[in-house]
Amino acid sequence: MTTRPLILADLDDSLFQTRPKCGDWPEESLRLMSRLADGAPSGYATPPQQALMAWLAHGEVVPVTARSREVLARVAIAQAPAICANGGCILTADGTPDAAWHRLLEAEAQASTAPAALYPALVSGLCGEAYRHWLVSEDGLDLYIVIKSNHGDVPALTALAEALAARLPQGWRIHANGNNLAFLPPWLSKRAAVRYMLEQVRVATPERLVIGIGDSWSDAGFLDLADMAMIPTQAQLWQHIAHGHDWID
Repeated sequence: MTTRPLILADLDDSLFQTRPKCGDWPEESLRLMSRLADGAPSGYATPPQQALMAWLAHGEVVPVTARSREVLARVAIAQAPAICANGGCILTADGTPDAAWHRLLEAEAQASTAPAALYPALVSGLCGEAYRHWLVSEDGLDLYIVIKSNHGDVPALTALAEALAARLPQGWRIHANGNNLAFLPPWLSKRAAVRYMLEQVRVATPERLVIGIGDSWSDAGFLDLADMAMIPTQAQLWQHIAHGHDWID
C-alpha cells in the first residue's frame, strides 16, 4: 500500500502560467505546459516551478483544477486521478469519472437554480467584441458559468462582476482572479470534491501525508483539508495574507 505523499495541486498560476506572467525568464528556460484548443502554446513553467514539479514527482500529484476534462487534456501532467471543473468531476485512477460523485452532484443541483437557466440573464447585453463566455458542463451536468475579457481588461471585468452580483440567486458566488470570472452554484466547489476524495484516502492510508497547493480563493477552500499547504508568493491568496497581517514586513 502506497505511503507516497498525496499532492493536491491547482494548476494555472500555481504550477505554470501564461507567458506574460513568467516575468523576465528567457524563453529557452521555460517549459511548455499547456496549449489552447487550436494547439497554440498557452502555459509555461519557470525554472523554479520545474524544480518544484521534479520534487513533487516523489509523491502522487492529483490536479485540482477549474479546467474541464477536455481542457485538462491539453496540460502536460498526469491526467488521473484528478478533480476537474471546480469539483464538478472527479476522475478515478483509471481515468473514468467517479459515478457516485456525479450522482451526488446531480441530486444536489436539483435544489438550486440551474446554471443553464441563469446563463442568459448573466450574459445578455454583453458586447461580443469585449467579452467571451460559456457554460462548463461534465457528463450532461451543467456546472458553472465563465466570462472573460477579450482584451484582458481586468478592471472592466471587476466592474462587471460587481454589476452582475445582484442577478445571482441565493447561495451562488463569484470567483474572480485576473482575466477570469466564474459564477458557481452553492453545490459546486473544489473543497467538497477534495473532502470526498480524502474521506477514502484517510480510511485506506490514515498515515499518508497530504499536501495542498493553490494560488486563489477557490483553492483556499481545500488547502486546510491537507496536512500542509503551499502558496505561490505572487498569488492572489498570498497577497491577501501578506497585506493583511502585520507580522510580514
